[in-house]
Amino acid sequence: MRALLWVVLAATAVWTGYWWFGASQIESGVKAWIAAQPPGVVQAGTVEVHGIPNRFDLTVSDLVVANPARQIEISSPFVQVYAMAWKPWHVIAALPSGQVISSPDQKVTVTSDSLRASVQVHPSTAIALDELVGEAHVVRLASDAGWALGLESALVSAQEDATRANTYRLGLKLGNIAPDAALLQALAASDLPPLVDEVFLDAHAVLSAKLDKNAAKSRPQLLALEIDETRATWGSLQFSAKGTLTAAPDGLAEGEIALRVAGWKRLPPILVALGLVKPDIAPTVERMLGIIAQQGGDLEVLQISLICKDGRMVLGPLPLGPAPRMNAAAGL
Repeated sequence: MRALLWVVLAATAVWTGYWWFGASQIESGVKAWIAAQPPGVVQAGTVEVHGIPNRFDLTVSDLVVANPARQIEISSPFVQVYAMAWKPWHVIAALPSGQVISSPDQKVTVTSDSLRASVQVHPSTAIALDELVGEAHVVRLASDAGWALGLESALVSAQEDATRANTYRLGLKLGNIAPDAALLQALAASDLPPLVDEVFLDAHAVLSAKLDKNAAKSRPQLLALEIDETRATWGSLQFSAKGTLTAAPDGLAEGEIALRVAGWKRLPPILVALGLVKPDIAPTVERMLGIIAQQGGDLEVLQISLICKDGRMVLGPLPLGPAPRMNAAAGL
């Protein structure tokens, strides 16, 4: 019995020593990383680690992350990161309600019931990303520019595709989105409900390098975006898309996305309410979309392709301007 007691005491002492060593390494490492950032990029109050004996609970108070060149700043009262002491490659992060996103044009305050993220990396020295999952519940974004947006739930994910190099499966699901009141007021005459039912995305992103501890040096670039399925449902307005975009040598997107819009006649009023189309142009836009729908054989369903080619982007017969940039061109 006495021998067993000594074994238990020795094991406890070793585990406690491991925890204190790990906690001190985490705390000093985070402080060193913050101090190593360029001036004005990261600011923080206190950095503390608790959770003995089985967890590493990191809390960073008054965190501010900024991009001085673009004058963008994100602040949070605190950030908490948790990991089980016996499984440090799986961490969970949590944010309180009350983040503020500042730009030269506006400040957006984010309130929520819950903001959490789970990150798993492969237990190796490369610390390569295995899976990232973020969840949010009852979120509201309010801008001092006068608009507000809410949603009941959000789920985002990125998971390594083990069958293809440097490829990650991306997921997004938003539920019960509450558009800005001004937009709903402008659409009061329509039959659209006050909530957008769902926005869903299932896609694969092909990168030039892995997302691991060397990412700051390897600077992974987006080489291809494969949209397996995406859909959005707002009452009788139903949108879906599928296709692939790849990065040309100049970094601009090339490829084709097939779009399908049921209940498309509700689109022109939305474009007007968003300020994307002038009211006097809306009837012309509706007639053009009607011609395209007629060619597809169903007057209630619009089937059209978004094509990026030779640095330009067109939606069916409508030119939209330059193609979007997917990554920096070689040599830039």
